[in-house]
Amino acid sequence: MFYDYGNGIYGIDAHYEGEGFVEVYLVRSLGEAAIIETAHNRSLPCVLEALGELGVARESVKYVCVTHVHLDHAGGAGSYMREFPNAKLVVHPRGARHMIDPAKLVEGVKEVYGPEETERLYGTIIPVPAERVLAPQDGEELTLGGRRLVCYDAPGHAKHHMIFFEKTTKSVFAGDGFGISYSCMDGTRGRWAIPTASPVQFDPEAMKATIDHIVSLEPETVFLTHFGPLTNIAEIAESLKKSVDKYVEIAVASRGEREGLSRRLTELYRELITENGQASRMEEIERAHRWDLELNIQGLACWYAHEHKK
Repeated sequence: MFYDYGNGIYGIDAHYEGEGFVEVYLVRSLGEAAIIETAHNRSLPCVLEALGELGVARESVKYVCVTHVHLDHAGGAGSYMREFPNAKLVVHPRGARHMIDPAKLVEGVKEVYGPEETERLYGTIIPVPAERVLAPQDGEELTLGGRRLVCYDAPGHAKHHMIFFEKTTKSVFAGDGFGISYSCMDGTRGRWAIPTASPVQFDPEAMKATIDHIVSLEPETVFLTHFGPLTNIAEIAESLKKSVDKYVEIAVASRGEREGLSRRLTELYRELITENGQASRMEEIERAHRWDLELNIQGLACWYAHEHKK
């Protein structure tokens, strides 16, 4: 199963802890293809099935791109590279070494999720041979058939985060650089989003700068890994930046303590749900955000602790 977004762009649900949470993208042009994001190992059969339905040969995949090396985005990279023999793995220069030798990355994930949950979610993280890894510099362009994918540094969520701008369709593949917006977050003013401050590299000022950079590209569509396309871009950008500032206020008011972070973040999300005319769907949207709430609690606690070491 896949979503056809037109102009050679497709979305494939990774079925990461259910439907509608993580999306893998496919871009086609003149007999060449790029896959953007790899989710976890269990997403690969979904992608292979979609490629078969679309008649895309595995040998035609030129790039497998990951926006950053968090494992809900890059956990399947090694498995994917085994299936696409001509592909290069495109990853931020700061993340490349973790794809070549993922041991430290996996240990960091275990600190967040615990060993058993990490194994359940991600299984074995397969290394990618160094000669198959491409780490583009900020602004570097990749040729894909008749198109250009521009790679931009996009810190804020993580220092190893990049976005991909497809110039022909003016599409940004934003990873976590433009927030999270599940399909249930479709309010009276259109789709809305919340920032993601996962541990351990949340940087509020850098995140706002990345949001502004995305807007400056004048995209027609921003494709989120979590989840799907956004077109009301300017409105979402302003709301996201306000929420980033709120995150900082919440972290400071809570002194980085879990109980206060949980309570204040929950209050903020309920305010946003109500402001967007979705109070009747409060429980559904809160359920969709259950993992995000936990990760944002941890991420803001890390940010506060780091700031108060200075």
